[in-house]
Amino acid sequence: MRIPETFTEYFNSLDKKGQGEVVTRLMEIMEGSSIGLEQVKQEASSGMAVSCCSCGSSHVRANGKLKGVQRYWCGACSKHFSETTGKVTWNLKKKNKFGTYLHHMLSGYSIRKCAELTGIAIQTSFDWRHKILGAFSEAVPEGFEGITESDDIFFHHSEKGNRSLERKARKRGAGASKRGISDEQVAVVVTCDRTNNKEFKVTTRGRISKNDLERVLGEKLEKTETLCTDSHRSYTAFAKDHPLAHKKFNASKGQRVTDKVYHVQTVNNTAKRLRQWMEPFYGVSTKYLQNYLNWFKVLEKLKNSSTRLNQFALYAYVAANAWNTWRTTVNSDGF
Repeated sequence: MRIPETFTEYFNSLDKKGQGEVVTRLMEIMEGSSIGLEQVKQEASSGMAVSCCSCGSSHVRANGKLKGVQRYWCGACSKHFSETTGKVTWNLKKKNKFGTYLHHMLSGYSIRKCAELTGIAIQTSFDWRHKILGAFSEAVPEGFEGITESDDIFFHHSEKGNRSLERKARKRGAGASKRGISDEQVAVVVTCDRTNNKEFKVTTRGRISKNDLERVLGEKLEKTETLCTDSHRSYTAFAKDHPLAHKKFNASKGQRVTDKVYHVQTVNNTAKRLRQWMEPFYGVSTKYLQNYLNWFKVLEKLKNSSTRLNQFALYAYVAANAWNTWRTTVNSDGF
């Protein structure tokens, strides 16, 4: 029997009863219910500390429970908050329909179809999707280790949905007006190691620089022994400033594998899957691009997890700033 490669395939392979149980469990966890929550909490890293939703301080203390939900008090800003504050379902209108919406989203349906099947407005469907995706921003590796591969890929800069463009509107699917890499494209740095740690980061418009790489990777390579990249000078300059070996590859010259272990095939295959996964969305606004990258990153983790449901629930639960992430993204102008 073929094993599902993604959480969506896993979800669609279940019968209606199984799908209902999945949605019920996720709703309980995202709402902070004690049912099944302790198991998910225990699977989180032991060093995961509670932080204040207002100021981000970890100087907090437990302050009793209200209707079974743990409350906290922050010693830095003197504000009270609970386990559910700022999470996906916090302060949500039409919460009775959220479980139905989550079912359709997990089935892989589009924003419009999710709205139709749930009985909500398309804008509400869009907002709910990005609140859920905002929770996935927590799924960031602390660092990379051993042999690490990195590469930059490009997506067209998009202001999809903007009603006050400062340029002439571009037809969907139209290419850039400038040849090569320019500010009409957005660079995404893709990094992975051999232990399945992966990160996808929207970095800048146009070509990346050494400073861009320093901002994205600088603090995450402490355990990296060898960095494998293409031969772009930004990576060369970045590697010189760090105590690690640097293997460079130029595919146009047939340089693919060195010493049978050093290559960039893993990161290239990951980038290829990312592009294929993004195609059905028919272009994503640049200011929301990071959310979709986070979504793909979580699916990549779930693909190799023996406990897909608990992993998915964990990402949703620990995201205490899902609402703030969504609100900040909506109000931003992107790159």
